[in-house]
Amino acid sequence: MNKSNRKYKKPSERAARFILGISGWLKHMIGSTPTIIPRGLAVQNHGRELPPGKALQYPSILLVEDDPNIASDFIEVIKKYYTCGSIMIYVAHAYDAAVTFFENEDVNLVIMDADLDDDDGDGADLSKQFLSKKPYLTILANSSSKISNLKLTGFGASETLGKNPEKLKNWFLLHDPAGTGN
Repeated sequence: MNKSNRKYKKPSERAARFILGISGWLKHMIGSTPTIIPRGLAVQNHGRELPPGKALQYPSILLVEDDPNIASDFIEVIKKYYTCGSIMIYVAHAYDAAVTFFENEDVNLVIMDADLDDDDGDGADLSKQFLSKKPYLTILANSSSKISNLKLTGFGASETLGKNPEKLKNWFLLHDPAGTGN
């Protein structure tokens, strides 16, 4: 057969899918992969046994913070403070995770970032929603912006922390002294 008379055939559909699949896999393997931040997690902390007659006021804490580094700073402060008793810390990095934790757990303290980087809503929306279901819930505003903290206090937050873990420790000393070994 003469090479000039040879006709090229179109690849079969199966062969074309195979080639596209391989090229997609190569792009995935070679291309940059985004950092995946979990939308929420639960952290349990066990301290020493509580003295007789003492009870923790806030054994179930919801921390709503979209910055994982700031969230881990606050988790460390909470763990260091609660040397007695057992607590659960629910960490929500997004609006939907915060709603899920709130609806499924018996949360009695919320540390709320006002400026969530989420299209579903922000800390003010969450505060209104949470307080409509639990009017006596304690919410602490935790935003780097004074205006955002004031906005949350306007919607029912009782204190402002301003992304300062030391302020949280001082707040615990005043409001839940049973958690510390002192």
